[in-house]
Amino acid sequence: MTTAGSYDFTGYQVLVVGGTRGEGHAIASSFAASGAAVTVTGTMMLRSLYDTDLSAFDYESVNLARQESIDHLAAMVDHIDVLVLAATCHLPHSLPAGERAFVAEAARSGLLGPTFLTTRLRLKLGQSPALGGGCVVNTGAVRAWLELSSTPEAAQAELVDATARAGENWAGLGVRVNSVSPVPRSVLPRQYAPSWAPAGGSRAAGGTLVRTQQQRTSDAVADAVLFLASSSASRITGQTLRLG
Repeated sequence: MTTAGSYDFTGYQVLVVGGTRGEGHAIASSFAASGAAVTVTGTMMLRSLYDTDLSAFDYESVNLARQESIDHLAAMVDHIDVLVLAATCHLPHSLPAGERAFVAEAARSGLLGPTFLTTRLRLKLGQSPALGGGCVVNTGAVRAWLELSSTPEAAQAELVDATARAGENWAGLGVRVNSVSPVPRSVLPRQYAPSWAPAGGSRAAGGTLVRTQQQRTSDAVADAVLFLASSSASRITGQTLRLG
C-alpha cells in the first residue's frame, strides 16, 4: 500500500497522463485518496471501455503520438498543479517504418509525446499557487518514448539529463520538474537514506537520488510521486529518484 494518507492534496488539480492502468492508475488513486481532484487520460474514447475503476476521476482521451490530440488536451485544462507523465509509448505494429521513425525523432525533439504536452502546459503549471509552484513528475514510462530511437541504458541517461536541464530552465517559471525511474535491483546499493531530500535541505537542481525498498513497484512509484508533489519536496527540482 502507498502512503497516500501521509499527504494532503485537498484543492490540488492533478493530471495523470496514462492513469487508466498499472502504475499510472496507482498514482491517480493515491492522489484521489489524498484529497486531490484527479483527471486521468487514456487512448480509448470512453472510460467505460477500461476494465479498471475510473469512477474517482475525470477522464480525457489523448494520443501522445498526435500533435492535434495533445493540443486538444492542453486546451481542456483550465487549472493544474501537478502533471504526472505515466503513459508509455505503444505504436501500432502496422505503422510504416518511415512514420515510426518520424514519431521517434519528433518525440526526441520535443515535438510529440510527453515533452510536448509538458511544454504546452508550462504556463498553466506556472500559475499554480501550490508551495514550490507547479510540479511535473516523469515516470519510467517517459523513458519508453526515448527508447524508440535509443537503447534502454542511453534512454535512462537521457531522462536523467533532460530532467536536470528542465529543473534548471523551468525554475524561473515557478515549475519544478523531477523524475521517478525504477531500475534493476542489481545495480543499486543495499542501504538507503530515510529521506528523499538532498543533504542540507537546499533547493536541488540536477542529479540522482537513490532509495531501495521491498515494495511492489507500482506502490513504490506512487509513493515517490506523491512525495515529489508534496510540500515536503517544494525545494527539490531536476532530480531523478531511482527505485529498486
